[in-house]
Amino acid sequence: MVLREDKIGQQLLIPLDLRELIPKDHPCYFIQNVVDEIDFSKVDLNYCYKAGKPAYSRKMLLRLVLMGAFDGGLSGREVAAKAATDVSYMYLAGMEKPDFRTINRFKVDHAELIDDAFKTTVLMAKELDLVKLKHIAIDGTKIKAKASINNLTNQEQIDLLKDILKKSMELDEEEDEILGDESGNSVPKELIDKESFEEIYKKVTETTKGDKNEFKLRRSSKKLLDQAKKDKKSAKKVLQKVEKIDSELKKTTNNVISINDPESRWMLNKKSKWEFDYNLQIGVDEYKGIIVSSSLTQNPTDVFELIPQIEQIKETFGDLTPNTQISADNGYSTNENIDYLAENQLDGYISTRKLSRKLKKINKKDKPFGKDKFTFDLEKNTYICPMGQILENQRTLKNKPRIIYWTNNCKNYPKQKKCCGKSHTITITDYGNPNKIKMLKKMDTEWAQEIYKKRSKTVEWPFGNIKQNLKVTEFNTSGLKRTQTEAKLLTISHNLKRIYNETIKNELIHQENKQNT
Repeated sequence: MVLREDKIGQQLLIPLDLRELIPKDHPCYFIQNVVDEIDFSKVDLNYCYKAGKPAYSRKMLLRLVLMGAFDGGLSGREVAAKAATDVSYMYLAGMEKPDFRTINRFKVDHAELIDDAFKTTVLMAKELDLVKLKHIAIDGTKIKAKASINNLTNQEQIDLLKDILKKSMELDEEEDEILGDESGNSVPKELIDKESFEEIYKKVTETTKGDKNEFKLRRSSKKLLDQAKKDKKSAKKVLQKVEKIDSELKKTTNNVISINDPESRWMLNKKSKWEFDYNLQIGVDEYKGIIVSSSLTQNPTDVFELIPQIEQIKETFGDLTPNTQISADNGYSTNENIDYLAENQLDGYISTRKLSRKLKKINKKDKPFGKDKFTFDLEKNTYICPMGQILENQRTLKNKPRIIYWTNNCKNYPKQKKCCGKSHTITITDYGNPNKIKMLKKMDTEWAQEIYKKRSKTVEWPFGNIKQNLKVTEFNTSGLKRTQTEAKLLTISHNLKRIYNETIKNELIHQENKQNT
């Protein structure tokens, strides 16, 4: 056997087309097709007829960002490094080498292009028959913000910081008025006895002493003051940051807020752990697991998020056909949400507490005759107790949205006291508007519960992909706007891989069938 010659450093006589080095089924071509579907005309106009060095193509930067999302949500530094070393990235960049600052700034300045990219992936999935819109599952998950629980502040700390910063800035203004435009090392006599920054700090904190305990600045607050001591410009920036933190704290019901990311909110995650999070909401098509809507909110609960998700789907696809199935857990069970489903002729499956406990295998052993143990018979239009007794009587109150069901046939029942208590009758009352009562009764049936079970396997799949495969346990950016863009890229990553995998799979099946015939 003869060894081949080592050809490292070999020069090419003819310029090489990078596509000759990239496999034909490489996802970079798919990314290119997605970006080609997006209109850049309005964005490009903002860069026309302006002085300065020509900017990088927005289309090229979006290709790199989406390729980074496809490869697992790469950071700006990782994408910039690959644009200089990875052949597929070099092809998408057209041999350009933007630095990581340019890539990160593009994500912030052109979040609308990333939103367009998400919409394009959804529409492309629809064209490839990967979206049926027959059953859509909606759910949310908490993802940790880039905020440490050790870097907190409260209203007292904020007020103290603002007081110190404002008094020090007033002193600076007085100095400027006395000095004017003069410069030099000499200090006017009028300023010799003026207070220093440290003296202002001591004077303000002295007034915060209580009768028993002395109020102290937290370490996080002292760090902000250390930044403000540098110069006047730094003091102004810190004051603006403190005022921003103050305005965000007033928007919440909590008494503490994060200094790192004041727009994040104090939430309880699924592990029963309190932390600063954002709430990622998605709507997923049950057919192939394509995310058809997504948003990131500051709301700790899901009650306000059902309607925006459906409206986003309608904005992309148009009005949904009547009786389109919409499933969501008990967190979305409100009169407003259920009325919206009824008004838009959507077949909703919103879980009840009873069903949620049943699916999670949580049973209340101490209340065998609780309301959740009674079943509703749609044919008889009444409740049936666990022992089979029918509540044959019912009454609807005119001025209040409630229906009362009861029976008097439990007097001789051996366990009558456990069921009825001191009374000789058992009464079940349905509160709420008619649509919600109708939903509660529907979800008590076995066929509705079977349809609702599609929700978990549909919507938990993308969440598992994002948290386990992409290893997203915490956002890398801070601030609602930037974090929204990062979250949108996560959902785009899921959709791109689903479309690409399904397309390649179908192509391989087609080729295999063709070879067998």
